[in-house]
Amino acid sequence: MPDKFMLARQFVEAYPQAAARALEELATAQASTFIDAVPDEDSSSILGSMLPYHAAKCIAELSDDAAARYLGGLEPRSIANILQHTQDETRRAILAKLPRRLAPRVAIILNYSLSMVGAWLEPTVLSLPSDCTVGEAKSRLKNEGYVDFHRVYVVDRTRGLKGFVRLSALIKANEETPLTDYLEPLTRVLRASTSLDMAIEDTAWMDSDYLPVIDRRERFLGVVRYADLRAALSRPRPIIADQDISGGFMDLAEFCYLGLADVMNTSLAIERAANDAGEQ
Repeated sequence: MPDKFMLARQFVEAYPQAAARALEELATAQASTFIDAVPDEDSSSILGSMLPYHAAKCIAELSDDAAARYLGGLEPRSIANILQHTQDETRRAILAKLPRRLAPRVAIILNYSLSMVGAWLEPTVLSLPSDCTVGEAKSRLKNEGYVDFHRVYVVDRTRGLKGFVRLSALIKANEETPLTDYLEPLTRVLRASTSLDMAIEDTAWMDSDYLPVIDRRERFLGVVRYADLRAALSRPRPIIADQDISGGFMDLAEFCYLGLADVMNTSLAIERAANDAGEQ
């Protein structure tokens, strides 16, 4: 009989997204144990295919060295999407161990000014994939012990925010029913790059104590609480422009920063090569 573990590895190699979906259904400890047991390239493939929330829960169970090694096989933005759902201490430790070619790129994506909503969001918020059933949703909620916010946000496989489902609606729902049958539209979201001054004036706070937060590509990052924004505004801080920072500006800043980093790395490499040649 073929070895079960070998079969699982072959399945991961052939169908990484299906494997990620299956691991998302397991308890975090079980999923992280499997991720840590397979070859590094398979671990990277699994983490890159999982929803960021679940991937972050798994890497939190791993050593910082292992987590950095597996994440190092992904693109910077994918790494950042996962690390956005981790605690600050874990995030800093993993960033410190990422390869030098990746760490600056990931750090700038993660970096939001304290004058922006993104610096104050709660990233460890459960999200559900839009292609699951009510039964699968209930299973995930049970595994997570999730009761926060009385609703769960629903994302597609590109992490685009599709809406939310109320926990109360799922309790009586038929388990075979598609989750999207209970999907409700969002009346308001905040962008992570929105200034605190603009965000606090949003009329949506009249109906809710928290709002979902997306990045400039419409991907779900977490939620932000009104109380946290009020606390943030009470802190001493630099004077900032009372406007939403455009995605074009953020893209340009990131491009310039990463281009500069590449130039610096290339210059250092040339300098080292010249020194080595002079010593010979």
